[in-house]
Amino acid sequence: MLGGELVGPSTLIIRGARGLEEAGPTDLTFVRSGSFAAIWARSKAGVALVSRGVEVPGHDALSRALIIVPSADLAMAALLARLAPPPVRPARGVHPSAVVERSARVSPEAGIGPLCIIGANAVIEAGAILHPRVTIGAGVRIGEGVELFPGVTIYDRCEIGAGSILHANVVIGADGFGFVPDPSTGGVMKIAHAGIVRIGRGVEIGACSCIDRAKFDATVIGDGTKIDNLVQIAHNCQIGRGCIICGVTGIAGSVRLGDGVTIGGSCGIADGLTIGSRAIIGAKSGVMNDVPAGETWLGYPAQPARAQLRSWSAVRELPELLRAFKKFLARESAGTHSKS
Repeated sequence: MLGGELVGPSTLIIRGARGLEEAGPTDLTFVRSGSFAAIWARSKAGVALVSRGVEVPGHDALSRALIIVPSADLAMAALLARLAPPPVRPARGVHPSAVVERSARVSPEAGIGPLCIIGANAVIEAGAILHPRVTIGAGVRIGEGVELFPGVTIYDRCEIGAGSILHANVVIGADGFGFVPDPSTGGVMKIAHAGIVRIGRGVEIGACSCIDRAKFDATVIGDGTKIDNLVQIAHNCQIGRGCIICGVTGIAGSVRLGDGVTIGGSCGIADGLTIGSRAIIGAKSGVMNDVPAGETWLGYPAQPARAQLRSWSAVRELPELLRAFKKFLARESAGTHSKS
């Protein structure tokens, strides 16, 4: 199945896949790096997928097996696609408890689950799957093969590209956080948002993430981008193709991401910035400036990785420098008193 090279017996029985620490004799696991390989000797797993070039100390080829592959991660992904039980999906057609406006167009090849609501003039294309309690606003377009898990809400006029997956309780198209001071009341006045959200093809969005509609035109998520759980993307953002945005990240309004950008978990990105293609933002970074293409930035506020690492190194040396400085002051003070 994987086209790997076997090192060990071919008669072992595999009944499941688990992590190195948890796996038992009938489980398969994976070794992607030297740090993983160091655990193999004490692991009870029967078989491991191993990235080519990684040495595995303590391997007994008489009792356990390694399968050498170009990438253990990719091989495990391919294997899990075969092992994972298929999700239970609504059958084709519209469940009797669903509410569908007469002007909506729902393909007979789509599956509409219980308690779904589909608004006026919405379009649901062939192969789309709406799990229970999905709400589709007026004029929304859902592309071929889209899968929307329970509780997803798509506000009016937004568009979801073919093959995209939105996990539970994702909200697409809520108004952006737009307010201005109102001199007449001393409070704040809401800014209307007339735009939409346009999700590309093959996008995946994790549970409870929110993408706000634009003030005008569209908030755009490019083809193939993957967004983790609990991510906030504000109005008028333009997210490129093939980006990875990890959980609990907040992206303020009108931010532009190029293609292939990776953003670590719990990052914050200030409004109006541009992050160039293939840039990497380390976890828990606070980005306050544009990031050039291909660069890695870290920290709070974020700066180029080398500069930030030097800063962190300097901070670690501060306690010793402070002790040395206090000793110097003490000597100086003692010298002054003796002279007096």
